[in-house]
Amino acid sequence: MSVYTELKSIWKKIRINGQVKNYSNIELWVVENITTGKPVARLLPSGHKTPAQIDVDAFKRIDGKAIQKHKNWWKFYDFSTVDVYNDGRGLKLSVIAKRAVKEDHFGKVKYVRKKWGIPLVAILDIRRNKKNKIIAYYVSKHGWLDLEVTLKMVCHHKIDNARPVFPKKGKPYIRSKRDKSILNNFKVKGRA
Repeated sequence: MSVYTELKSIWKKIRINGQVKNYSNIELWVVENITTGKPVARLLPSGHKTPAQIDVDAFKRIDGKAIQKHKNWWKFYDFSTVDVYNDGRGLKLSVIAKRAVKEDHFGKVKYVRKKWGIPLVAILDIRRNKKNKIIAYYVSKHGWLDLEVTLKMVCHHKIDNARPVFPKKGKPYIRSKRDKSILNNFKVKGRA
């Protein structure tokens, strides 16, 4: 058994599925085959993510344009999460490993045009006190929340664009997800 196959079976036992989070303003097709046993392409709108209990295997743009010079499916590993962002030149991806596959890679795919997915919950802004310390977070669908409530939500994976940090010294804090852009970091947001 290959290492990949062995790891995949472990992840399947603990039910970690492939997931796409669409932070971009472009609609995507995502392929899943859990619900019907046959490959189904579902329409993932902007600002949505695929349900965690459904294993998604690939994605592509609905408008037929290329993502990183490839117009067909981008396949990714079952236990990965793909974050899709807008870039000035197209779409930017954050994923551990992906590979370009041909249109017929999954066989005959059924396309379902009904919009699908769960709205993303994200920290959109922060509020600081006069000492420049973050005192509140503006969370989509929830409004302004204090650090304690927001930290609990982040720890329970209820906020998509943030991660908790527990330093050896000092109090826990929340940081934005890691990516190459600094414009979405919490330290550049907010007002006093």
